[in-house]
Amino acid sequence: MRKRTRSINLNNRWGSRRNRILIATALSLIASAAWLSSSTPDSSHSQYLVANSNLSSATALTANNLTPISMNLGESEGQYLLASEENLTKWVLVRPVSAGELIPQSAVALARVADCAQLVVGLGVNMANTIKIGDSIDLWAADQSSGAQTIPVQIVEAGELVASKSATDGFSQSVQSIEVCISGAEIRSVVSAIARKATVVAIRSQD
Repeated sequence: MRKRTRSINLNNRWGSRRNRILIATALSLIASAAWLSSSTPDSSHSQYLVANSNLSSATALTANNLTPISMNLGESEGQYLLASEENLTKWVLVRPVSAGELIPQSAVALARVADCAQLVVGLGVNMANTIKIGDSIDLWAADQSSGAQTIPVQIVEAGELVASKSATDGFSQSVQSIEVCISGAEIRSVVSAIARKATVVAIRSQD
């Protein structure tokens, strides 16, 4: 009888210990799953660039002075430079950025901007959606005429697109203006087209 009672007690102890082990294991697995869930990048996260150190104006952006970091910026996502930006070295800072700060789109400009003249031009036809900031574009102008057909002329060759802005006019139609970096020799042609209120069209440069 004593042996049987002792056996029952031992079995109860082992059962209690086993239950504690199973519970502890289950809690550990739940904690691990929660940690993995929180540490796995969300599909809504994007890789943005952060300054490694204090960067002054005119600093060229390189992989040495920037670090990619995964963040979800929500509605502000389009205001900062993405780590996936192609040809990063074409950008320079136009204002200082502190260490640990995201790189705002408004704080960068094309490195070649200093070597050209920047003009804002209103377009008669919106650009193709595939054309993006930094692309080389050609500008063509045609005089508005109700009589004889005018022949379009090229006024800018391989100008660099610096900025683009769309708005709605009084007729609820979308109008687009661009800021383009052109050579000094092309300024006269562009200004002349603007003064004549010619219809200007921008296309991707074929060069």
